[in-house]
Amino acid sequence: MLRSWMDAGEFVVAAQSPSSSGNGEISASARIGAEIPRVLHALAVPEYMEAWLQVPDAERIECRSDPRSFDRFRIDLFAAGRRRGCIYGSCLLTKPNRITYLWDSTINEGARSLVEIRLWGCLSRCSLKLQHSGLITRDEREWYSRMWRDSLHKLCSLMEGTGARSAPDLC
Repeated sequence: MLRSWMDAGEFVVAAQSPSSSGNGEISASARIGAEIPRVLHALAVPEYMEAWLQVPDAERIECRSDPRSFDRFRIDLFAAGRRRGCIYGSCLLTKPNRITYLWDSTINEGARSLVEIRLWGCLSRCSLKLQHSGLITRDEREWYSRMWRDSLHKLCSLMEGTGARSAPDLC
């Protein structure tokens, strides 16, 4: 149980229908004007996740590493001055340029899911492809689609040093 431990110029988030096993998934992709190691670092370090992660209905988030394990983290979601939920996770970096998150959320009926992110590119630019699977309900898929769209938009803005943008398809 996870809770026991802490194309050119396009940006796309596409919700997909449930698989035959009943688990839905969503996918997203983005092109980022930054080198792969820098993007990997932002994706893998919980304290940096706090800078780009955008969670629906949360006014503020706090991301913390589990001090007993370098790969485990917790994302606390706050609204109206109170903690409204959290996501417990684990992050695994594998080569070439791949990150896998295991999520256990107290939101969306406590669903467990898997997020896989792959990066490829050249020295000053990279492409990102994300798949989030194990999402059971339509509401859950919509919530995570919104979260990943907004989060990847902010990640692009931060990596490229452009600040907030008016439309996510500019990344």
